[in-house]
Amino acid sequence: MKDRKKFWKTAGITLGAVVLAAGLAAGAYLLWERAPALQPEPTQAAASPRPSAAGGKAQDDKGSPFDTKRKDGVYTILLAGNDDGTGNTDTIMVGKLDTVRHKLDFVSIPRDTIINVEWDNRKLNSVYWGSKNNGGNGIDALRSHVKKLTGFDVDCYAVIDLEAIIEVVDALGGVYFDVPQAMDYDDGPVIHLQPGYQLLDGEAAMGLCRYRKGYVNGDLERIAVQHEFLKAAAEQFIRLGNIPNVSKVTRILAENTDTNLSAANIAYFIRQALMCSPENIHFYTAPNTPQEVHELSYTFLDLYDWLDMVNSTINPYTTPVTEGKLDLVYLHNGAACCTTVLNGAYYYQLGRQDTAPVQKPSAVSLSEPAAPAEEPAPTPPPQPQVTTAPTPEPKPTPGDDDWLSFE
Repeated sequence: MKDRKKFWKTAGITLGAVVLAAGLAAGAYLLWERAPALQPEPTQAAASPRPSAAGGKAQDDKGSPFDTKRKDGVYTILLAGNDDGTGNTDTIMVGKLDTVRHKLDFVSIPRDTIINVEWDNRKLNSVYWGSKNNGGNGIDALRSHVKKLTGFDVDCYAVIDLEAIIEVVDALGGVYFDVPQAMDYDDGPVIHLQPGYQLLDGEAAMGLCRYRKGYVNGDLERIAVQHEFLKAAAEQFIRLGNIPNVSKVTRILAENTDTNLSAANIAYFIRQALMCSPENIHFYTAPNTPQEVHELSYTFLDLYDWLDMVNSTINPYTTPVTEGKLDLVYLHNGAACCTTVLNGAYYYQLGRQDTAPVQKPSAVSLSEPAAPAEEPAPTPPPQPQVTTAPTPEPKPTPGDDDWLSFE
């Protein structure tokens, strides 16, 4: 009996020591992890009210102060990855983590999204590598152009070495996923996947996310598959059995990512993400319209549907983003329009016929000489199909607050 009491006393002391050590370790971890810095709230200079154009109540002038408070506990991040080995950022996502409501929303912006620039290749995915080739760091240029599309600057960014994704998936023990179709590709990355539900290791997962050649809708269909995979990975990651891998995943991302996040910031994000339930993790694709311009495939963001998505998913401010805060090229009635001044308007022919068809000469009688033909008036050169940015119906006419800027 005495030995038994001694045993339970020793066991109790040991268990208490383990619990205490675990508590101290958890406390130290929570003290170590750190939330990233937020973008400062925009400020505006006051302006005098001016009379309404239609008479009646005076309206605020451009730049008048307005409520730009941030939503509590919200962080935004720009994620980019190279999918084809060329240096282009073919995966571009803007995410918002809500640590109060425990929600995680990501919006993919298609790689071919057209941007308002002068150079020939006007695709968003060329910005990062183009900046690098011209002595820049890449991310500043990409971040700037994403801001023009979303209306706000992100708090954080991460350009991920896709080899890191392989390591992360392997650290999770693989991800179970239903591959939608056979995927075979040898011209560059070697990808061979059979359809069906299966456990994907890191290499197979990378092949799944990079593959797009066999899709009818190309990159847009690939984005949809990426979203399904990321959701499956997130659901499996937040299971209790994967929590011990947090430190390993943190190390992998910290060592293989060009980011303004510290390891402590990454750990904070991971812990917050683990608090989200699967039904509160969502992935979206920016609404868009594909259009060929100068024999290049582009996607034009659908202005008002895009604004609705930005404000309902990733906008971290209490004030809605409006078209006056964007520098975005979009289509209206078959014409290229812009929320600001359209750069290089000559570029936007959108498949128009540039020259009038040649008409056959009419028959001339041989019985008498034909009268000399009048000199035809010169035909003016074709004008680019560009119009002043209209307001598509059935959306309301933009108000004066559309000119208020976060700058």
